[in-house]
Amino acid sequence: MESSRTCPHCGTQMDPIQTPPLSSWGGEIHYVCFNDECSYFKNSWNVLDNQGVEKTGYRCRMDPRGSCGPLAVWSPDALKDLICEDTMVEKSTE
Repeated sequence: MESSRTCPHCGTQMDPIQTPPLSSWGGEIHYVCFNDECSYFKNSWNVLDNQGVEKTGYRCRMDPRGSCGPLAVWSPDALKDLICEDTMVEKSTE
């Protein structure tokens, strides 16, 4: 299953993040591609700017079911403070 936690846009291993307490994302752990060279991330700034959304980009986020979608960010370092250990992987390898 670990191989399915790679970004579909750049192939980089996605980092587990703890979902914010008041979010409605579903699930405690989601996976995010924090590769600043990922085309999805790099192109997102222009895509949103062209839609009138300034100073915002997005990264690829995978939910616990394996579905991917955009995760809005306001800087290259945004949300990196939510990176955590993936306890689900640790439990499955014990």
